[in-house]
Amino acid sequence: MSDSEIVVGIDVGTSAVKALAINRSGKEVFSSSKEIYTDSVRSGWNEQEPLHWWNASCQVLQEITSYLDARNIKALGLSGQMHSPAFLDKNDNIIRPSMLWSDGRTSSQCADIYESLGGDRVKNIIGNPILEGFTAPKLLWLKQHEGSNFKKLDSFLIAKDYIGFLLTGEKVTEPSDASGTVLMDLYSCDWSKEVLTFLDLQNVELPEIRRSTDVVGGVTRHASKATGLLEGTPVVAGGADNAAAAISTNSMREDVCQISLGTSGTVLQTTMRPVVDDGLRLHSFSHCLPNSWYSMGVTLNAGSSFAWFANNVIDMPNRYGILDDEASIVDPGCDGLVFLPYLNGERTPHNDPNIRGAFLRLDASHSRGHMIRSIMEGVAFSIKEVYELMGSLINPADTVVVTGGGANSKVWSQILADVLGKNLSKVVTQSGPSHGAALLSAVGIGWFNSIHAAVERWVLLSDHISFNRDHMESYQESYFYYQRAYPKVKSI
Repeated sequence: MSDSEIVVGIDVGTSAVKALAINRSGKEVFSSSKEIYTDSVRSGWNEQEPLHWWNASCQVLQEITSYLDARNIKALGLSGQMHSPAFLDKNDNIIRPSMLWSDGRTSSQCADIYESLGGDRVKNIIGNPILEGFTAPKLLWLKQHEGSNFKKLDSFLIAKDYIGFLLTGEKVTEPSDASGTVLMDLYSCDWSKEVLTFLDLQNVELPEIRRSTDVVGGVTRHASKATGLLEGTPVVAGGADNAAAAISTNSMREDVCQISLGTSGTVLQTTMRPVVDDGLRLHSFSHCLPNSWYSMGVTLNAGSSFAWFANNVIDMPNRYGILDDEASIVDPGCDGLVFLPYLNGERTPHNDPNIRGAFLRLDASHSRGHMIRSIMEGVAFSIKEVYELMGSLINPADTVVVTGGGANSKVWSQILADVLGKNLSKVVTQSGPSHGAALLSAVGIGWFNSIHAAVERWVLLSDHISFNRDHMESYQESYFYYQRAYPKVKSI
């Protein structure tokens, strides 16, 4: 064994494609990132070009192979945004841009699915609410609104699986992304013929569902030229972004909860069986781990709320350190200012694509720092709603791990700890979907005999971010106001 041997994880995220190279000791040796453009076609509509995913993937892999000897790259693992499909014709050409997980145009199609399947089938086969961001409603929207494009449709692949296809020529997925299409039986972890028949989608070619640690193919000659990877380099199925990130933070036990402050905010807890909320307010997806699932709630606009304010309102992109400093000098509770982070609707617990965000109780005493901090607090309040809902259905976690880009902010991490009234852990080692994908690829090629063994070697948690009890108590009034605001804003 040699530390010169490496594996690479790639994450086809919403804001960027990221690649990470890790050696046998679990040390990051190189990383690269390339931003992706999102076209907000109209309010609530968000699209990306799948070929932009591929071009960005090629660029980050070229950077890695120009820095590292491609002969030492022993495998590549895949991860990426959930639900967002590449629509392919019979020649595997892209038919139209991908409608993203954050796209909210399919409300009527969600209603059609509920009507076609009935509540019992939705609960007992899919185990999830049918939401605008999921894949199946997008297929029905295509059928109803772009009939000529639907007639061309031969197959579809979720973002990371499309990259896997262009790397290997194989159309493959794995359970964590397949369950996010809401076309998979959550209990058997196979495509549901019953659901496909009811939705009249039985003629659409679906990818084979493999295990997350399976080698699905080798890099083709064409992909080798495009990426710099050696022809034949093994490609491992990997996992959806949230599932792969949970692997990277050791959030694989039932007593650990992972909170991610990424583009969206997620609260995730592993379960040994599907836990389906009677009200279908939470998601239940298959995990990367064998015979495991995870319950998850999502606030759609976490880091994206902060980025919106920095980029679109005050024109300070990539100046997050300065904005952090301004937020840090404002007292908890922002002197009454409350932000509702519903810029693209909201998922958990409201499942409302039409609600929109707001600053509430804004007055002339408030500064830019107040507005910045109120965004952080508003996202933390939204996450608290999800956390409390999950705690009512699953045994509360002993350990809460925070990850994602927002967790790099000491101010935001402390706000989250204080709002939740929980000590938080961070990961000392690299974390995130690309790290999880790399780890899964290391298991896939036999570096470790299990995912748990790999995590034990490669993942290390830090000491706690301790919550401040006085701050926790001061947030209670703002949180109560936040909870009462949703129905009032919705009614306007």
